[in-house]
Amino acid sequence: MDFTNPFEMEGTWYKGNIHLHTTNSDGTLTPEEIIGIYKDNGYDFISITDHNYLTEIENKYEDFLVIPGIEFNKDNYHILGINIKEGFNTENMSPQDIIDRINREGGISILCHPYWSALTCSELLNLKNYLGIEVYNNTCEKTKGKGYSSIHWDGILQKGRKVYGFAVDDAHHCFGEHTEDDILGSFIMVKSKSLKIEDICDSIKKGAFYSSTGVLIRELKIEGDKIMVKFSPSVNVDFIGYGSSGERFSGKGNEIEYAEYRIKGNEKYLRIEITDRNNKKAWTNPLII
Repeated sequence: MDFTNPFEMEGTWYKGNIHLHTTNSDGTLTPEEIIGIYKDNGYDFISITDHNYLTEIENKYEDFLVIPGIEFNKDNYHILGINIKEGFNTENMSPQDIIDRINREGGISILCHPYWSALTCSELLNLKNYLGIEVYNNTCEKTKGKGYSSIHWDGILQKGRKVYGFAVDDAHHCFGEHTEDDILGSFIMVKSKSLKIEDICDSIKKGAFYSSTGVLIRELKIEGDKIMVKFSPSVNVDFIGYGSSGERFSGKGNEIEYAEYRIKGNEKYLRIEITDRNNKKAWTNPLII
């Protein structure tokens, strides 16, 4: 079984959001304003990822971290480059070239909002060596109802590709009469040795995190063929694998805080998706079986 279980690792849980925009691209908040909002609301780190522009921030806080990043736009493909040191001109580059350049520089490459971008699973599978995709994008959900890309994620996993799922805000702080604000809607919880860029990014690369729009995962244990998970009060827990494999555990109208599943052997991969009464969710990264 191929799985990094952050609940069995030494370290501390840190709450972060790695897709945010400022007035340096199409956001309405300055870098200082968006840092203040996330810091004041219990986040430990963020990455400011302005479009095709590296927003440079001095890390002057003892208890808050800003990781450098860029959202590269190329045709229908939007690609996050997390923890890269400088921007680069993508005019004559393909999406794969951009991913490869991010990786060569030691960064983290993530494909943004596949559903919103009208990307098919085939198009995602044509690219390689990216760390993950956005399984949830808050601004795409709040503004277009196209924030969830779990079907795309499963389409990739079912072809034997190991990619991680990220929940991000993609915050622009843009809203209108009938549109909710897109800040503070999601996060990733990362288990890391410290709140340093190299340690946070190393844990992300290992998959030592889970994603959420509000549900907290308390514990995840694997003993033989049994998977046990504890979480904040929720109504459904889905163990999702290849094709028709897996199983849903429902509270049948009541809230539950524990579920377990026995691996059958036909799953190929298994990820856990938890949903509460308010449709808030949490996603584990996949176990490759």
